[in-house]
Amino acid sequence: MLAGLLLCSATGLLMVDQRRDAEEDQERNKAILEMLHINKVSASHQAKPHPYMREIYQRLDSLEVQDFASSDGTLVQSFRSVVGPHYALPGWIWFNVSSLDPSMLGAELVLFRKTLHPRPISVTVTLHSVTAWQGALKESPALEDRLLSLDQRASSGYDVFDVSAVLPVKPLGGVGFQLHYTDERGSLVLHEALTQSLYCLNRGSLREPLLVLYQSPPLHI
Repeated sequence: MLAGLLLCSATGLLMVDQRRDAEEDQERNKAILEMLHINKVSASHQAKPHPYMREIYQRLDSLEVQDFASSDGTLVQSFRSVVGPHYALPGWIWFNVSSLDPSMLGAELVLFRKTLHPRPISVTVTLHSVTAWQGALKESPALEDRLLSLDQRASSGYDVFDVSAVLPVKPLGGVGFQLHYTDERGSLVLHEALTQSLYCLNRGSLREPLLVLYQSPPLHI
């Protein structure tokens, strides 16, 4: 009799434990599924291509296969803007290029022009660059001088600057860019304020600054 009671008690406890384990497994599986869903949504959002890169991919698809017959590896890389190092001066557009493919030969800084001046006016823009590595900044000579019409923009909506000259420097951490402007009289314009007025600089937006690198000369979309 006692043995039967003990057996029934043990069986009951086992069933309770199994039910508890099943409920815990169900909750655990639910949590895992929810986590996977969040990860999928986040990854999908983060992986959404920059509009400029969609044009690049379409252009690559339209080119003949033999144009890249001699290439080996990544044809194009892109980096979105990031927060600059804490020791950097404000007013620079920063990119983390720690995963830069060393085979890249060409580079473009891509900025979306969000505003146009109501009157015909032009300024000369000079592009400067700086690299950050192990707590130190190294500024390079000016990369490009260009006459910029503030009342007009390219059909793509982007101003694209050739920054291939930064590649021989072998940037291993961060690289920053800044635009300096001079008017027709040669007077220096407030570059940081003008850059913020002209371009979309919001990190995380679809039109944020982009650094595009090519294994061959830039495609110039």
